[in-house]
Amino acid sequence: MPEGRQVQQMFSAIAGKYDVLNHVLSGGVDFWWWWRMARKSGAAPGKRFLDVAAGTGDSSLALARRGAEVVSTDFTHAMLRLGPAKFRRKGFAGLIWASSDADAQRLPFRDASFDGLTICYGIRNVEDRTRAYAEFLRVLRPGGQLTILEFSTPVLPGLKAFYDWYSLRVLPRIGAWISGDASAYTYLPESIRGFPAQRALATELEAAGFRQVGWTNLTGGIVALHTGLK
Repeated sequence: MPEGRQVQQMFSAIAGKYDVLNHVLSGGVDFWWWWRMARKSGAAPGKRFLDVAAGTGDSSLALARRGAEVVSTDFTHAMLRLGPAKFRRKGFAGLIWASSDADAQRLPFRDASFDGLTICYGIRNVEDRTRAYAEFLRVLRPGGQLTILEFSTPVLPGLKAFYDWYSLRVLPRIGAWISGDASAYTYLPESIRGFPAQRALATELEAAGFRQVGWTNLTGGIVALHTGLK
């Protein structure tokens, strides 16, 4: 895995094309994945959420649409700075506060500050997940929920072979063509293949101290929603 600064530089380079690439490479299914994430998170009016690794803000916007107050952070400022304009276009101005360059392993927030914490497609890029889990627990209020949306291991028969072919052969070429940066979309499938499968990630969360840990497979396990309570 690249070091933190290398990951930061990689995502800075593709920030302007990131949304388009997500929609194209997922065939538009990413919108449904955001909706499922926000629904599973328990976001609602009166709830304060921290969205870690928020990127350009699609995950934060999904939470805000359910009425939650959202604090959006990301390790890559070039991504994060695109979020406020997106919120304004969607009529949610004032519901996002950007904390630039916030590392998931060292969150700049007080203990027990949030009712919920989400991280979407970001936990793969964290150098020390154990440290990040400890931070997530620290900033969550008692009973607060962690929700992780992440690429995972397909479970439908035949889907894994197709997904491996697509992610290793097709995705890097489309990503390089649209973004002009081949490295980011070579790194993406490699990072997915090296990431723990559903049960293994759940075991990590339990070992970190989360309770009532579980997961829900989406699109045959191409992505999974993991949850755990403080």
